[in-house]
Amino acid sequence: MTQFHPPLTTQVRHGLHPELHEIAAQLHRDFDDLIGAEVVDRVLDEVAARFVDARVRTFLPLLVHRYARSDLRAVSKSGPGADPVRSRAGGPPPTD
Repeated sequence: MTQFHPPLTTQVRHGLHPELHEIAAQLHRDFDDLIGAEVVDRVLDEVAARFVDARVRTFLPLLVHRYARSDLRAVSKSGPGADPVRSRAGGPPPTD
């Protein structure tokens, strides 16, 4: 039987969403000491929000991981006070 996962919304943080829990944990392990847990959370939430309306969810965890890691690397190179949005290295444009 296929397991149902609720859709991503701004009310469901990345770390609490079943599809993204392990990705969040891995990125926190890799980046918390460099740029802080708050920045990691913010970047993950911003990247996950880009896929709120995604119809095909098969590769959602992979895409969120890839774009979040890219953004986090850019922030870590820019310094701890850098804005993740301005440091964005790649990924689909935000849907504002």
